[in-house]
Amino acid sequence: MKKNSLNDSDFATLFGTSCGAIDPSVRNLIDSLDFRYRIIAGEELEGLLLEVLKRIDLDTQIVGADVRREVWDRGWRENLEDFRSNHLSETSLVPKFIRNGKPLRLFRSYVASEDPAFELNFVKVLRAWMFNEYFGEVSNIYEFGCGTGFNLVALSELYPDKTLFGSDFVSSSVELVNEIAGRKELSLSGFLFDMKNPDPAYRLRPNAGVFTFGALEQLAGSVDQFFNYLLSQSPEICIHVEPDEILYDSSNLYDYLALRFQTKRGYTGGLSRKLYSLEGQKKIRVIKSKRVAFGSLMMEGYNIFAWQPWGN
Repeated sequence: MKKNSLNDSDFATLFGTSCGAIDPSVRNLIDSLDFRYRIIAGEELEGLLLEVLKRIDLDTQIVGADVRREVWDRGWRENLEDFRSNHLSETSLVPKFIRNGKPLRLFRSYVASEDPAFELNFVKVLRAWMFNEYFGEVSNIYEFGCGTGFNLVALSELYPDKTLFGSDFVSSSVELVNEIAGRKELSLSGFLFDMKNPDPAYRLRPNAGVFTFGALEQLAGSVDQFFNYLLSQSPEICIHVEPDEILYDSSNLYDYLALRFQTKRGYTGGLSRKLYSLEGQKKIRVIKSKRVAFGSLMMEGYNIFAWQPWGN
């Protein structure tokens, strides 16, 4: 079976940039990781398609339901306990939804990876590229919906002199982030913050960068209040790594299945439409809206959206 491997050029295509514009440190990271894969075909593909269809039919999870608050609080508390019992290991901070050894979506095909940690490694590259590309000039960086603090630890390694803030709507996440900060002596603080009901008293510091990473998707479409909050704070740059059903091609079978799954669960959609609407009102300037044709078996959640308030 023919093996393929993602290289600098592939990542440039996925991120909507050029090879020359990718920072050398990110290219070195790509070279250090195993991105070999094969395209799933034949009877294996038929079986996988059947599995996807059954999962769509049987799935009952509703994004944004009240019970999900308890689920997230319990999940991040499990990571907190793992962090404490595994000698502060950063692997204990990897969110449970990043799974090893599963089939993945890449360039509108299903693929099997050589390295079970392919998705995690992809996230590391995407994150490193994004942080280098957008946060070099800001002094304070805020992640909303920060979960385990997984991304903030990576940020602290890249930018040890910047001040970092992580917020989430459940207390176990905030407790974990503050414990990480204390144990690792990071310039990092965690705060409770509900993106559906933003607290205007939570003020961003000047020269701030903001990002979400799979957090807006959990708001079940209730994003207006959060965007109004961000606009009132005038950050220098905002980045979102999120799904968007508008980016799928419903005439493609694999895209159609992802679209069915995503809309059935009720993930926030139409993010690109929202951003361009705000741009039309001259409230923001859209810097990037890019489908990243990579994802887990069921959907693509790593699209890149970047914007600035209109006057910046």
